[in-house]
Amino acid sequence: MANIYDAPAFIAYVKQWEGGLSKDKRDAASAYPVPDGSGYHTNKGVTWQTFVSTAPKAGYPATPEVFYEMSDETWTKIFKVTFWDVVQADKIVSQSVAELIVDWTWGSGPGVSVPHVQRYLISKGYEFPRVTTNFGPITLASLNNEIMKIGEKKVFEDLYKIRYNFLDVLGTKAYPMFRQGWLNRMKAFYAMIVKRFKW
Repeated sequence: MANIYDAPAFIAYVKQWEGGLSKDKRDAASAYPVPDGSGYHTNKGVTWQTFVSTAPKAGYPATPEVFYEMSDETWTKIFKVTFWDVVQADKIVSQSVAELIVDWTWGSGPGVSVPHVQRYLISKGYEFPRVTTNFGPITLASLNNEIMKIGEKKVFEDLYKIRYNFLDVLGTKAYPMFRQGWLNRMKAFYAMIVKRFKW
């Protein structure tokens, strides 16, 4: 099973691409800045809005001070509660597939990542009552079955291509200023996985 604490390279990759404090007004997160007049809305990839809703679940007070400090321990706990756990990554039988889906959820939210995973599984013959944003037991069981059936590398490659194409189209049509950065990041993610798993 996948384990966030067995993924230091993945965590380092996420942090490398996120940077530190941001007040970029082009980011949708700028609509929900820290309420202190600073204009900052994101720290190490965690938006203020996400921090406020998640910090108490991770055992931290949702204050600007904790948000600005954002220690490695705080960041990892928030990341686990908000992104890792929401797709039941601890129960996915492949570390690489789990990290891909978690990174997708981190970048686009479960409202994007989960339906794409479900549609992929439907294309493989699995049945769902309907496509949802909830990574529930049917999604988990179907995904794990497909990994065991065709191998984690094939499932990873399939989902990677779907995500890459999604970002390519989204960047081309709606966010040209972010497109190349998104694609560069995807390529860096792929290289990191290939190196770690020696594919």
